[in-house]
Amino acid sequence: MTIQNEEEYRLGMRRLDALDSANPANLTEMEALGHALEAYEDRQGHALSARIQLAAQGAEHDSRAGHLRPVIDFLLAKGNCPSHGWHKDGFWFDQGGELHYTFTDPIDAAELRAHFAFPPSITLGDDGTIKDGPNRFGIYYDRPAEPFSFELPPKTGAPGSGQPER
Repeated sequence: MTIQNEEEYRLGMRRLDALDSANPANLTEMEALGHALEAYEDRQGHALSARIQLAAQGAEHDSRAGHLRPVIDFLLAKGNCPSHGWHKDGFWFDQGGELHYTFTDPIDAAELRAHFAFPPSITLGDDGTIKDGPNRFGIYYDRPAEPFSFELPPKTGAPGSGQPER
């Protein structure tokens, strides 16, 4: 899929907004469309004229994460996948009642800041972690677990440690 002109770009953006990311059947189209839109932006030196202003709360009928759905849809369109895909729509709750949406790849905070204006109640960390304290909701990269080991690191100056002896 290639976008050739500004009209196709606007149509592509409207299509991307209209796709329901809750439907797994749309993820392939969203990813392809996101890459095509990004390629067009790169070729044209195109920048979004205005950042999308996110609400601090969703509408009365929205879920407690509905106001951050544009961020989730943006990341999905960029090809990032939910790390807990076995949960409906990638959302999951922890035992304390916190709602989470985690991704398999790191999240680029600078890119999110360029596309979205976050209200003061929602924090965006430099590592791409999004925390919405009032709604008890977080979006972040689900870092792979590191293997557990009882082995201690080599002592300083020990043979093979690469450290000079003391």
